[in-house]
Amino acid sequence: MRVTPLAIDDLGAATSVLAESCAFDRVADVAREKLFGAGPTGTPHALGAWDGNELVGVASVCARWLRVLAVVPGARRRGVGATLLAACEAIARDAGEHRLRALDQPGNYLAPGIDERNAEAIAWLARRGWRRDGDARCNVLVAVRDNPRVTTERADELAARSVAAGYEIRRARAAEHALLDAVAAGFGGAWPFELARALEHSPPGVHVAMHDGAYCAFAAHDGNNRGLGWFGPTGTWPEHRGKGLGEALLIACLVDVARDHERCEVAWIGPRPFYEKAAGIVAERTFAAMIKSPL
Repeated sequence: MRVTPLAIDDLGAATSVLAESCAFDRVADVAREKLFGAGPTGTPHALGAWDGNELVGVASVCARWLRVLAVVPGARRRGVGATLLAACEAIARDAGEHRLRALDQPGNYLAPGIDERNAEAIAWLARRGWRRDGDARCNVLVAVRDNPRVTTERADELAARSVAAGYEIRRARAAEHALLDAVAAGFGGAWPFELARALEHSPPGVHVAMHDGAYCAFAAHDGNNRGLGWFGPTGTWPEHRGKGLGEALLIACLVDVARDHERCEVAWIGPRPFYEKAAGIVAERTFAAMIKSPL
């Protein structure tokens, strides 16, 4: 067995490995993004484990994040995963990192951590010096078809209420750099990176609320895990909270998602009651945030 850098020409074989190996995440559908895609910080390094000419495992690490690691079932318990993990940890150390986190790179994350149903993976990491970091995280799933709270009519109604309150609700423009600058100044972090990617959709997957030419709130979909119909990021400037803008923008995004998906996944939720009231929750997923520190 040998471990080498993966090339983009290996994407087909890598996608097959991910499809066969990952029961809890649709990582095969976003294989290019997770293995090779850019992040707000760091350079991604994709690795492959080969048994002769057969690819049996893949991994990707970027800065202090292990984006993905998977080994086909038939090659497990032969040291393939441990070798890939050690290679990723070495890459991070060589880049000056002192810790490594699993899956939750802001801006290009597969999930907020390891799905709690994947107890085998959590235990496997724990045996190699990883530990849980803080409380479990939660994603919720919202039905976006045949949901009376997710309709164009309701989106229009909520937008009209916002207009009556002095706001404009509209879809962002593809090259709306002023929005990215405003979010960077007001919220920072990886949100501008995700918004820039959501703006690349046709039509752009971002909706905004405006007042007197200033941004008041925003919401996006498919800025991360593109093509899976995930919602976020979303934010409202403090002085405009409590005006119903977040709900209006959420429903506008969910109507978009309904064109291609039956459900929308809302990642790293904050106020759960908001999503329950605004659109309803049909399922949820919980994740263990995992870290190795020091490397």
